Amino acid sequence: MNQPPPEQAGHQPTTSPATDGTGLPYLRDADGTPIPFASRVELVTVDEEHWLLHFRLHQQGQAIGRDTHLLFVRFPDVTIALRPDLVRVLTS
Repeated sequence: MNQPPPEQAGHQPTTSPATDGTGLPYLRDADGTPIPFASRVELVTVDEEHWLLHFRLHQQGQAIGRDTHLLFVRFPDVTIALRPDLVRVLTS
């Protein structure tokens, strides 16, 4: 049975979200900015679950990887997996 293409049947074509090269959608920082691979980031907030990171507040690092919900940030002395909403992408 022939069916019209979805666009003709009243369906809108779906578009996939922008990805970071891994096929996963971009992780977004505290401001909602996409976090590109190898970008410089700053830890701008901590929460109850991450209270040990308080001494790293406002420290800068480099985004070196990710999984589905965590960002891997290399600080000068250690690499830490963080929620992306705890950092802000540095533009300069």
